[in-house]
Amino acid sequence: MLLLFLVSSTASAQSLVVQGSAGPTVTDAGYSLAAGIGWSPNSRLTVLIGVERTHLSSRVTTDSRENVASAFRGGTVTFAAAEVRATLLRRDRVSPYVLGGFGAGVSRPNVNEIFPNRVTNHARVLFVGGGLHVPLRGQLSVFGDVRMVFGAEGNEGLVAYAPVRAGVAWHF
Repeated sequence: MLLLFLVSSTASAQSLVVQGSAGPTVTDAGYSLAAGIGWSPNSRLTVLIGVERTHLSSRVTTDSRENVASAFRGGTVTFAAAEVRATLLRRDRVSPYVLGGFGAGVSRPNVNEIFPNRVTNHARVLFVGGGLHVPLRGQLSVFGDVRMVFGAEGNEGLVAYAPVRAGVAWHF
């Protein structure tokens, strides 16, 4: 890394990035938080390593006409993620981007009167999405994205959710 900083002509398009983001989930009530560090080998591609935490609220739905009830347990998924982002334009311009990645961590379903047992599961996820990168001043930029996360959690089955997040990134 030191070599990259010393040889500025070679490293002029390269940068390190630190970022954080937060926002709600789309289909189920909840929120998502993320933080990460990354490397941009050029002004259009960024490879990120981060930590993401998403919480989905429990819900019970009843239909009195048919005397039917269903319950969604909800819970919290926390995982380490590897992500790749590709922007259409250079980093110094407003540009849309696409992203994809994978992660692994733990899932802790909510405990309530319907689901009284505390459980911790291993979780593995894949995600894809897109967003908009907006440079501000110098190395500071803001971004917003939506992603679809698909995964498996222990023996509990499948998990899927869609966070919408806004965040800030600093390239140096």
